[in-house]
Formats: sequence, structure tokens, C-alpha cells
Amino acid sequence: MSLSNFNLQSKVLLHPLVLFQIIDAYERRAKDVPEVLGTLLGTVAGKTGRIEITNCFSVVHRMHGDNNCHIDLDLKYDNDMLELAQIAYPQEKVLGWFSTGKAVSAAAVELHEYYERQCHSGQPLHLLMDTSLRGQRMNTRIFCAVATGVPGGTKGLMFSLLPMDIYFGSPDIVAMRHMGRQCAQPTKDAGRLLPELEQVVDATKDIQQKLDLVLRYINDILNRKRRPDNTVGRALHDVLTSVPMVEAERFRHMFNTNMRDLLMSLTLSSMIKTQLQLSERLSNMVDA
Repeated sequence: MSLSNFNLQSKVLLHPLVLFQIIDAYERRAKDVPEVLGTLLGTVAGKTGRIEITNCFSVVHRMHGDNNCHIDLDLKYDNDMLELAQIAYPQEKVLGWFSTGKAVSAAAVELHEYYERQCHSGQPLHLLMDTSLRGQRMNTRIFCAVATGVPGGTKGLMFSLLPMDIYFGSPDIVAMRHMGRQCAQPTKDAGRLLPELEQVVDATKDIQQKLDLVLRYINDILNRKRRPDNTVGRALHDVLTSVPMVEAERFRHMFNTNMRDLLMSLTLSSMIKTQLQLSERLSNMVDA
């Protein structure tokens, strides 16, 4: 399925990194720029039609005309950023554009025409983020343009809502949990992110607590302190049968190997960070 075959039941998956990138662009905008917009990047699965928005970048623009119905884009900047993005992530393609605001802007038709040429796979999407925090929520919606009108008469575009889900990978879950803990304790200093090894320890403690909870439940059932629940029993059976049977020595070897790989990654990342800091200081010295 391609974007040109969209229907109003198509579902779009949005990566949380895209939301943070849009918020960052909005916070860094110039004082005379009320809203920001930019290009959406992602992938479309050919067989399943799974649409994932995984990346984005802002585009310099200028609004003019009555009710800001016309827009001028810095096309050179847009093309340069797109070229750099595809060098880093060649699998990502242009899926449409994003903008901030309470409603679809009057210049949406012009933007749709431009991104329709950029989206080689078909119809572009429009992601709209309301940064006014109405109701203490940052409402995010995604639209698909639908042609309206009669044959031989006036035609136009109507932007209709599409279903959207925000999906999280394993690294995203770790980051969101850390942010959630800091939001729950606003008086504490956020500090720095936990190092990788401390995250492993934290995840291990979390698993141990859940195992203790399961063991207490099973012991209460065996001691007739609690009535058994068939749903819980089936869920525990599915979890236990999904775990592969691995000998203790083999598991220890696998764990130590992965730990060595993690330590090597930490060492390399520390060396790269140090090299970047040295390069930045040398560049500042040359400029001075």
C-alpha cells in the first residue's frame, strides 16, 4: 500500500523523538516567528502498509498575505537538510510536513502541493501540534488531505483526521521512565542521566521485585490464602513457557559476553566524546 491509497482508517505510528524535535524547534524559534514547520521523515512498509514517522527537521519559512495564506520556504535549506538526513538514514523518506498551531493553517494547501512533489511514494501527511497547552495537554493530530468538489466545477482540499499511535522501543521506555520519575519528584534536582551500568542494575531490581510479587501470589494460592484466578494462571504459564531453557554455564557465558560488549561501547563513546570536546576547543582557539 502506498500513501496515495490512504483511507480514513489508515493508522500512523509516531516516534516520540519526533515530538521532542518539534518542541525543541518551537522553543528555539526566533521572536518574530509565531509558529514552526518542517519536514516529516519515516518509512512505509510495502506489504503491510505500516507507516512510521521516525524523524523530522524544521524548515526556515516566511508567512505573508491576508491571514497568512501564503508561505515562502527556504528550499535550499530544506534540500540540504533532506540530503544530510538521507545520508545518515537512507531508509527514511519524506512523508509530509509538521507545523505548530491550534488549527490547520491557511497556507496548508500550498504546503500540500509542495510536499506532494517531495513525497515520491504518494500523498503527504500533515502533523499538527498544539503548543498552546489548552487543557494542560499538548494535543497532536495527523491529517490526510481529501479532494473535494464536483467534476468540472470548483475543487478543493479537506484535511481529515487519521488514527495515530505513539510507539516506544526499549531505549525510549528507559528514557520515558527516567523522565516520569523526575516529573513525579519535581523538587529534586534532575541531575544527569543514569550511566548504562546503573540502568542495568535498576532494571534487574525491577525484575526482582516483580518476581517476588509473583512468588508471593503463588505461595498464597498453595497455602489457600487466596482464590486462584484462571486468567492469571494462564498468563504465568505463557510467560514461563516463552523463556528458553538455557544451562547455567551457557547463560553465564552469554551474560559476560554482553557485558564486555557494553563496556567496550562505553569506552568508545567516552573516547569519541573526549575527541569532540578537544576539537571544539581547538576550533574556538583558531577562531579567537
